[in-house]
Amino acid sequence: MEEGCADILSEPDTGDMGIIIEVKYAHDGDLEGACKEALKQIEYTKYEDDLEDDGVENILKYGIACYKKRCKVMLAPG
Repeated sequence: MEEGCADILSEPDTGDMGIIIEVKYAHDGDLEGACKEALKQIEYTKYEDDLEDDGVENILKYGIACYKKRCKVMLAPG
């Protein structure tokens, strides 16, 4: 497992929900592939561990891919 931190990690003051966002640039224009890679990175690196340690149970994980002026967002399944 690789360690690091997500591009954006949000934990509201209420502590009931956390949000993890990983952003990738799709050098080849494959926005969907880059989104999937971002989501894989979130899972592989266990970014949610910090939120879970703080008692956060509901965590949304987003992969965002950009290419030139286009963007795609994917939400990790439940």
